[in-house]
Amino acid sequence: MLSSTLGGTGPLPGLSTDAAVAQPGGTGGPRPQGAAPVTHEASLARLWAEREHLEAENNRLSADVARLEAVLCRLGTLTSQVDAEDLAYGVTEVARDVTGAPLAMFVPAEAAGPHGPSVACDDGFLAEAPEPARVPLLAGALWRVTPLRIDDAAEWDAGQLNYGRLSDGRALRSWVGAPVRSRYGDALGVLFVAHPEPNAFTSREEDLAQGLAAHLGGTLDNLALFQERARVAGALQQTLLPPVLPDVPGLEVAARYRPAKALAQVGGDFYDLFEVRPGVWGLLLGDVCGVGPEAAALTGIARYATRALATQERSPGRVLLQLNDTLFRFDLQDKFCTAIYAELRPKDGDIHVTIANGGHPYPFLMRSDGHVEELMVQGTLLGLVPQITVDEHEIILGPGDIMVAYTDGIIEARDPDGNMFASEGVAGVLPQCAGGHASSIARRLELAVLEHQAGGTSDDMAIVVLQNTGQGQGAGRAGGRRRKG
Repeated sequence: MLSSTLGGTGPLPGLSTDAAVAQPGGTGGPRPQGAAPVTHEASLARLWAEREHLEAENNRLSADVARLEAVLCRLGTLTSQVDAEDLAYGVTEVARDVTGAPLAMFVPAEAAGPHGPSVACDDGFLAEAPEPARVPLLAGALWRVTPLRIDDAAEWDAGQLNYGRLSDGRALRSWVGAPVRSRYGDALGVLFVAHPEPNAFTSREEDLAQGLAAHLGGTLDNLALFQERARVAGALQQTLLPPVLPDVPGLEVAARYRPAKALAQVGGDFYDLFEVRPGVWGLLLGDVCGVGPEAAALTGIARYATRALATQERSPGRVLLQLNDTLFRFDLQDKFCTAIYAELRPKDGDIHVTIANGGHPYPFLMRSDGHVEELMVQGTLLGLVPQITVDEHEIILGPGDIMVAYTDGIIEARDPDGNMFASEGVAGVLPQCAGGHASSIARRLELAVLEHQAGGTSDDMAIVVLQNTGQGQGAGRAGGRRRKG
């Protein structure tokens, strides 16, 4: 009696002793004639087995969810890759993990780049790497729209040459190949997953491979576009900065330039040093509002217009007035420029400097005795309004004297708490550089700003340092006078 097995005294309510216990997944009904009676213990064992099966399935699904979550995180990280080979290998590893295949590989199309195939498998797994490009059946995946699936390569090619050999001598028999294409349909390569057992893949693995191939194609496309923009921006930036600073008698000149983090953008900071006429050199340091093509256009106008105007005007203040008129006539709307322009005249061991300011941060002067002062020569932003006011300031750099000019990326650099480096930061760094050369002073100031903002750069930075080497004849005289241009 079933009841006795449960310790009861009678039949269970609603259950006849002659009734068949419904089997998991069965239809119930009367027990067939002659069949062995189903004990309650057997029924519980079946139910327990079913429970264990469901728990195992639930654990498998939970593991799948965890694996897919990890895959999503990895794909997000891979999207930020700036190296095509690293990107391809990363997606290949993801394909291997998500499909459960022991091997995955990305084979680039010949025109897609110089890199070879990316293969993801355990160390020692392969004795001979697959060469899909030399297998017509696999090579055809490059020209397909949908994935290719081969359930057993041995049925198509008994020799299975170039399918790859495992360290135990077996060949890779199951394959899925998903074409990788750019957004315009160009063939970039094929993403393969492979298994040594036949019939190892289903439509699930096809869908997964196709999704990853689409992700890889789009990301490679974006990466190629980013790299092209960065290349063009770099080339354009080089045209906006002098490749080599000219030699000025009795003067050491050093410059530092660091663009902001936006690698594919052209910065707005610029500087130039050129001979205006015999014995006179022009120094220009400026900052254009914004980055990108518009900023590059304004930078080019400002730099080359200044060179042209400097040959016609003998006053730095007049040069900036004419530069403002030029920029305003281009009607660049909300774009503007700040700049300082100075003329340098070496004479009797001194460097005579006449400097004018168009809304730019004030430069600093450090005398040979370590005394630091800010040159508060004032002026209006360039390119915004037709009429501006520009001041000129005349100084003399004696032997060992230094002038430091920079863009606003220096003084507006912020630390993690939001505090700016400010002109006080510059004034604090310069005395630490006393006795140093122009190049070391420029580098020390740059490092101080980077340290202040914890290594990051939110804006372009440009620094120009002029130092009287004292190699000429005559003694330096501190001082100067100001006049309005």
